[in-house]
Amino acid sequence: MVNSSGRASGQKAHLLLPTLKENDTHCIDFHYYLSSRDRSSPGSLNVYVKVNGGPQGNPIWNVSGVVTEGWVKAELAISTFWPHFYQVIFESVSLKGHPGYIAVDEVRVLAHPCRKAPHFLRLQNVEVNVGQNATFQCIAGGKWSQHDKLWLQQWNGRDTALMVTRVVNHRRFSATVSVADTSQRSISKYRCVIRSDGGSGVSNYAELIVKAMHPPGRNFNRIKLLWEGPILLLIPDEEAGGNESKLELFNSEEMIIEL
Repeated sequence: MVNSSGRASGQKAHLLLPTLKENDTHCIDFHYYLSSRDRSSPGSLNVYVKVNGGPQGNPIWNVSGVVTEGWVKAELAISTFWPHFYQVIFESVSLKGHPGYIAVDEVRVLAHPCRKAPHFLRLQNVEVNVGQNATFQCIAGGKWSQHDKLWLQQWNGRDTALMVTRVVNHRRFSATVSVADTSQRSISKYRCVIRSDGGSGVSNYAELIVKAMHPPGRNFNRIKLLWEGPILLLIPDEEAGGNESKLELFNSEEMIIEL
């Protein structure tokens, strides 16, 4: 519990859970409480999920600008599994001149899916060429509501809104988002995040792989040749500017050729 009375605006306090390595679908639930005598909000409560000791990034759940009527329950559906590990971080941020309390209690790790927060299926890696759009598809189990907020979160915490959501059936929905005009700077890890009335769901991190393009006019397809004994190949003559071909003898039993 944090007493926000007399604290500077923006002053923070943190509660760090132990590092978790989970094998199966699970749920973390907790209760939170924000109160003040004059009914003004004492500040905000944020939740972060840090994976494999990486950056903290942006919150995957938060509440601010309100006071609660007693204790309120929330859930976290985190789809990060062994051998990967993660840590949940609770953060309270005080508002100057708004005395009150921000509290978290009864944090539990449950060996079953969350009842309200959607669980994401495994997010797949995406591979594109430089300049192409990369599209991630976030698929989740649970009920979709028009009030739910979906976004794609980069490893460094940058958030991108998911643009298209489709309900597959009453217990599953999918959403897609594109990373436009990719470059080598787009290479990173991304994950899906959803905020619902009952809490938040977070997918695993998937990689965006951006391949460099070959020089203009040179399209390469790599093939491997295996043979027994010597072989004659007709190849472009570089000394003639590539406009003529010549025969060459190769004795190797394996060769990589770019066409």
